[in-house]
Amino acid sequence: METALRPCSLLVPSCFPSIQAHDTEFLGFVVSDQGVSMNPSKTEVITNWPVPKSVHDVQVFLGFCNFYRKFIPQYSRTAYPLTQLLRKEAQSTPFAWNHAAQHAFEQLRSSFSTDTILHHFDPAWPIIVKTDALDFAVAAVLSQSFDQGARHPITFFSKKLDPAQLNYPIFDKEMFAIVAAFKHWRQYLEGAKFQVQVLTDHRSLEYFTTTKQLNRRQARWSELLADFDFVIQYRPGAQAGLPDALTRCSDMRPKDRGPSLMQEHNPGNFQTLLKPHQLRLAATGILTRPLERVHLGSAPPGFAINSMNLLTYQDSVCVPEVDDLRLLIVQDCHDSPAAGHPGRRKTLSLVRQSFFWLGMSKFVHSFVDSCETCRRIKAVRHKPYGHLKSLPVPPHPWSSISMDLIEQLPPLSDFTAILIVVDRLTKMAIFVPTTNELDAPKLAKLFLRHVYSKHGLPTLIVSDRGSEFTSHFWRSLSTLLGIETHFSSAYHPQPDGQTECINQVLEQFLRGYSNHLQTDWSNLLPLAEFSYNNAEHASTQLTLFFPNYGYHPRFSFDNTDPASLALVPATCSYADQLKQLHEYVCGELVKANSQSAEQFDKRRLPAPQFQPGDRVWLSADNICSLRPTKKLDYRHLGPFSVSEVISSHAYRLQLPPSMKIHNVFHVDRLEPYVANTIPNRVQPPPPPCKVDHRYCDPLFYLVCWVGYGPDHNSWEPASNLTHASDLIAEFHTVNPTRPSPTYC
Repeated sequence: METALRPCSLLVPSCFPSIQAHDTEFLGFVVSDQGVSMNPSKTEVITNWPVPKSVHDVQVFLGFCNFYRKFIPQYSRTAYPLTQLLRKEAQSTPFAWNHAAQHAFEQLRSSFSTDTILHHFDPAWPIIVKTDALDFAVAAVLSQSFDQGARHPITFFSKKLDPAQLNYPIFDKEMFAIVAAFKHWRQYLEGAKFQVQVLTDHRSLEYFTTTKQLNRRQARWSELLADFDFVIQYRPGAQAGLPDALTRCSDMRPKDRGPSLMQEHNPGNFQTLLKPHQLRLAATGILTRPLERVHLGSAPPGFAINSMNLLTYQDSVCVPEVDDLRLLIVQDCHDSPAAGHPGRRKTLSLVRQSFFWLGMSKFVHSFVDSCETCRRIKAVRHKPYGHLKSLPVPPHPWSSISMDLIEQLPPLSDFTAILIVVDRLTKMAIFVPTTNELDAPKLAKLFLRHVYSKHGLPTLIVSDRGSEFTSHFWRSLSTLLGIETHFSSAYHPQPDGQTECINQVLEQFLRGYSNHLQTDWSNLLPLAEFSYNNAEHASTQLTLFFPNYGYHPRFSFDNTDPASLALVPATCSYADQLKQLHEYVCGELVKANSQSAEQFDKRRLPAPQFQPGDRVWLSADNICSLRPTKKLDYRHLGPFSVSEVISSHAYRLQLPPSMKIHNVFHVDRLEPYVANTIPNRVQPPPPPCKVDHRYCDPLFYLVCWVGYGPDHNSWEPASNLTHASDLIAEFHTVNPTRPSPTYC
């Protein structure tokens, strides 16, 4: 005893009761001359453990099991169904104990009833590390060969892969199993007396230490493993023993996802199918026909090698997992003039004509969706964004009004426009003749004369973004009078839709009754106003006079007894009648708005929600540009950043100073920006944005010389082109916004 403990600097108290025992309990383990095992008095608890009824019960059970996990082979694989119950997604739903969890629970309990002895580690003997990987976990066994030559397990290791590691290719997963084992057992493996023997069922790992080209992840692993002396040796999966049992469990395998030959092609995964001398022939390009048949003997149906020694699938060339190569292929089938920027389906069809790789549809869809040129030049084919959001129904007549102008009418008595004012509750309208030069002070006078004098001050005015409504004078006046002003967003007149509809009704009336020279339209406005207000409204089934005054006006001969108009029941006052009438009108408008929204939303998509900093495309409709013709101009501009969220349907954009337009837009003018996720892809530069300009002397023209190519084009001053005045005139006709001698 003394000779064994003294080299380790260990002391035993003189009162130690079991000084000559063959085994002893220590910190929950049983330590003997054979090795270390689990304490039976502790494991009895887990063999009688009740079935968990909640997430907390599962956590307690796994917490106890984790203490002895190094004695249980394939622990991560066995406990996988239980650890899935602890994920955040699972905890947000009611606790569900399924068949897989019950099977894992029973298998773990039975694992504690076996007498697994882990032998003591002895640095004087060789070390063998066996590793294996599955789609969701890695496992390893550290063992040693002692005098008898048999290998004895020293410890087990297993680890479930995190979401990022789940995306590793099979080569990297197998290599990660080695890296994780070496990091976990650094105290055993670093500075080992003998070279550590690493056994794996993935043949290509044998060449990891001699591979010249590594990706960043593999380079980091190579640097980490440089501290160890080891050699990787191939052992087929059927001979791998305990680690490979993890990968051969049928009930834990993922569902078949189709042919996986190309998924395992790079880097060098076909090496697992070939012998070392075949790999040397492949490296020199001398892969013969018999070897090709051997290589493809286990390949899924459809794979073949063509006459050019290229791997094909259904006559399409298989493309290895190299993003730059796949990017080049898709760019040629989408960006080139011969392709013409087709959509998802057509681009995928062009690629499929000649090439194949797993995940091709996803790659092509991502490429097309993030193509900025497509977004600029193509019209959207989906329904407009944004469901109907009606303005609140006003509580009483003339508390909320809308205003608009009909302009550019034939001059008549100094009148060239019509101001339209509409009550948003009763829909009653006022038509006022005015001029195109109407400014804010004149608008205030018309408002005082025709609205305030008859109906008082409203609390809300809805209008478009005309200069007379957005001027500082009108806004200041509205603020002083306690009137809230609402303006429509840029190029979206729908908030003032009822006034726009009345504009059409009024124009239709004037079109039908004005004379041939259209010189009497202003005289027809009183009749047009009476005609509109005396018509029944579709929402309330009442004339517009009735909710305002409580009676229908007499506009021609009828058989109504005038005396009957004065017979009002004494029990019901006139004010009560109007109050009930207004409540009825409000209810009918709410019902009509609901019906309108139901029909409107059938032709709309839900509005996407943007946040400040998000990038969006802006529809180029109604926005003037410097390009010669609108027909060939971009359909969308941008992308621009969202600077402020005005409402669920309106956003403020960060526009360049050259765009002299209002920067708040309805969501149906915007399209979400899809960011590029394909590495090394270069998007075409955005079109030039004119921020400022100045003309300077002299003026130069880019000249294309007859008989010479584009490389010989040159900039020539205007003084050298006096003999080409016709060409210069033609150039400025086609490009009217370019600098010309007139402005220099």
